[in-house]
Amino acid sequence: MTAFHAIILGIIQGITEFFPISSSAHLILLRPVLGFGEPDLWFDVFLHGGTLLAVFIFLIPHYWRLFRKPLEMVWVLVATIPAAIFGILFESKVELAVRSNVPLICSLLMVVGVIFLFVRDRGWKKLEDIRMREALLIGLARALALLPGVSRSGITLLMALLLGIRREDAVLFSFFLSLTTLGGAFAKGIMELHSAGGVSLRVLAPGFIAAFICGMIACFFLLRVVKKKGLVPFGYYRIVFGVAMILFFLIRG
Repeated sequence: MTAFHAIILGIIQGITEFFPISSSAHLILLRPVLGFGEPDLWFDVFLHGGTLLAVFIFLIPHYWRLFRKPLEMVWVLVATIPAAIFGILFESKVELAVRSNVPLICSLLMVVGVIFLFVRDRGWKKLEDIRMREALLIGLARALALLPGVSRSGITLLMALLLGIRREDAVLFSFFLSLTTLGGAFAKGIMELHSAGGVSLRVLAPGFIAAFICGMIACFFLLRVVKKKGLVPFGYYRIVFGVAMILFFLIRG
């Protein structure tokens, strides 16, 4: 892998981690399209580190609300629990079973995209109105994102909107939840690095920086787009991308 490859993959990770279009599906499907070879654990961990730093910095103006209303922090932690449990129990099994299943990944992209087109949010609840029920349901929904193509942010936003949470508050809750889940994934990856092959810093650094910069940009744009348009634009994108990937792999044979 070259520094150029690292930058391209960092851009993909940074944008798709927070946009509700599935970062795992994009990285799985676009690697063969771009001819970038197989994933490397070191590199993937550092990409997650870049997006984790991006959302951590983006949320700086919003941390005050967690100290003023600590119950919101409790609900973020509650929503983290189902995703963490399912991740620990099933992540490796799902990865082995699904990662190479292109038709399934594309189908999930498109099915969730269609749902995005028809969901009609009834948003009136603010973050302070969230209770145990909503937090658990969002956490259980986020556990489904173990399947490439579902999207962590996408399924979180979808469930939050269906539960009547306002668009902007749904995005913020998704970002807070990204801190805990991305932080867990990053920590897990670091602990596994002792058994991984190394990648030079000349490759790691450009990928990390690209993921960080694009992650910051994606955070700003996601909040604005969802507030104005909801999930519909992302629904259309998911359908088009899923169809394009199916056609590519069919032609490729």
